[in-house]
Amino acid sequence: MDREVSGVRRVEGEIRVGGDKSISHRALVLSSMADGQSVVRGLSAARDVASTLQSLGRLGVELECGGTTVRVLGKGIAGLKLPDTGEPVVLDCGNSGTTARLMTGLLAGAGVRARLVGDRSLLSRPMKRVIDPLCRFGARIEHREGRLPLVIQKGSLQAIRYTVPVPSAQVKTALILASMFVGGKSEIEETIITRDHTERLLAAMHAAFRSEPHENGARITVWGRKDPHPLDMEVPGDISSAVFFIALALIVPGSRLVVRNVGLNPTRARILSVFKRMGGEVDTNVEAGGPEPYGTVRVRGSSLVGTEVSGREIPLVIDEIPALACAALFASGETVIRDARELRVKESDRIEAVCDMVRRFGGEVEEREDGFTVRGGAPINNALIESGGDHRIAMAASVLACAAPGTSTIRGAECVSVSCPEFFDLLEHVVQ
Repeated sequence: MDREVSGVRRVEGEIRVGGDKSISHRALVLSSMADGQSVVRGLSAARDVASTLQSLGRLGVELECGGTTVRVLGKGIAGLKLPDTGEPVVLDCGNSGTTARLMTGLLAGAGVRARLVGDRSLLSRPMKRVIDPLCRFGARIEHREGRLPLVIQKGSLQAIRYTVPVPSAQVKTALILASMFVGGKSEIEETIITRDHTERLLAAMHAAFRSEPHENGARITVWGRKDPHPLDMEVPGDISSAVFFIALALIVPGSRLVVRNVGLNPTRARILSVFKRMGGEVDTNVEAGGPEPYGTVRVRGSSLVGTEVSGREIPLVIDEIPALACAALFASGETVIRDARELRVKESDRIEAVCDMVRRFGGEVEEREDGFTVRGGAPINNALIESGGDHRIAMAASVLACAAPGTSTIRGAECVSVSCPEFFDLLEHVVQ
């Protein structure tokens, strides 16, 4: 589907984005392991989260869905078993890398035979970072050169002692999930702090685990075969979706935007700190704190300056870099992104896709293997952008289209439903 987006005079109003996608995945999976009924309200309506819901249903988890509220009847860790019919159960992960990686950890731990498949984009994404440590500790996983489709066979998993070599909250979570099925104590270390949604949910569920600082990262200890308590929570709004509206309000002069009920977890909302050091008028107010802090963000159109994002900050802003590139195009000076090679193995090669998008809008950008440099401050023009099926590229292109003169066209714009089905409705609500 093509979408035409025209330049706007300003951005004004209040919005609430849908439930956080990352938290929604984890809340569903962990609730399936609890002993008793969990209630998750404000669940993301994203297609990716629907893939996790469908996968859990295929595994026999009892789910009662009513709008954005889901009741999950967990049967405890020992209850996640399926009769062995001789054929693995097939789970379609769609476009969702989170579903694929979390399910791999869950299934390897539970000893459930399953075949994980996905769409063309997901089939190209790396899975060895999850497969290798699980197989090292006794899992049996058949794969296609480290990619989907995967076939998970019954194995005999041992307690895990592993340092995650690539900063990845998904890999960390997959190993935690597998460890919860194994007798004894497992230890997972990360050398660079990543997003801590899993740890926060486990704490809220009184799970048998501990997370503590370790050198520059963290050490997570899991005592296996102990059921977590049921979960009762409200999922806050998704900051990774809200950031596109925030970036748009920053770059369109005279704009005033309020985002309500949005997640403000410090390991997830670092992008707001980046915008602030660029000179962005971004005010936050945390209104509730557990298990996930959330609140209100107020934004005004601002005069921005370039910045550098690299090193340990990258894992905390990795999904927001396309939105950051939009702001960079309107900032004076250069904005430099380094150490972000991980962007090349997202739903698209996001380094290449962002650079192509910036050039098509008339901006100046230098691409590198691990990032790019945007030279901002020059006028931009309207453009024709191919989303390549990447939801964050489609949303970033829409932001720049609103800030450019004339009308731009985004091809394949329907892919925004992967993470933010309400994106274009919200956009129309706040632009003038």
